[in-house]
Amino acid sequence: MRSIKGWAVLLSLLVAATLYGCHKRAGLQIGDAIPSVMLNDFHGRPISLPGNIKGKVALLRFWSIDCGFCDKEVLFSLESLYQKYKDKAFMPVAINVSRLVKTDERIKQFERLSYPMLVDEYGLAAKCFGVIGLPTTFVIDEAGIVRGKVVGEAGRQDLEKLFTTILYKGEFYEDGH
Repeated sequence: MRSIKGWAVLLSLLVAATLYGCHKRAGLQIGDAIPSVMLNDFHGRPISLPGNIKGKVALLRFWSIDCGFCDKEVLFSLESLYQKYKDKAFMPVAINVSRLVKTDERIKQFERLSYPMLVDEYGLAAKCFGVIGLPTTFVIDEAGIVRGKVVGEAGRQDLEKLFTTILYKGEFYEDGH
């Protein structure tokens, strides 16, 4: 029984330490630096934010496989946008804010996506970012600063306009022009 109590204390300390570095106000705002978080991808590989996106314009999409408001097709649209803009230093990152069960058949449809698909099993990263509803999308510049934020759903064209405005320093290049 003592070891369970010890693990509970250790887990509580880990959660407290993780949340200590999070912003205390109601979510990240335009101009804020993103917090440092470490998450695993769908295959268990660790990814560091902002470390693994430094030098890139990143679109971070917080969503959940169980979210009825999250349009899963947007994740496939992000793949086509990634292929279109990756040579210009663009990277989408999808962060699933829920526990994933490897045998869940719904996950298989996302295996063909080539950009990072991360798991925030306990919602700690979402809390650090101040996410209060899903989906929430952030556009992050090359230095790790929030330059755009969308709470709720946004379509492919709106997302493309949002991140290309940052990518091209204020000008939206429709269809890559």
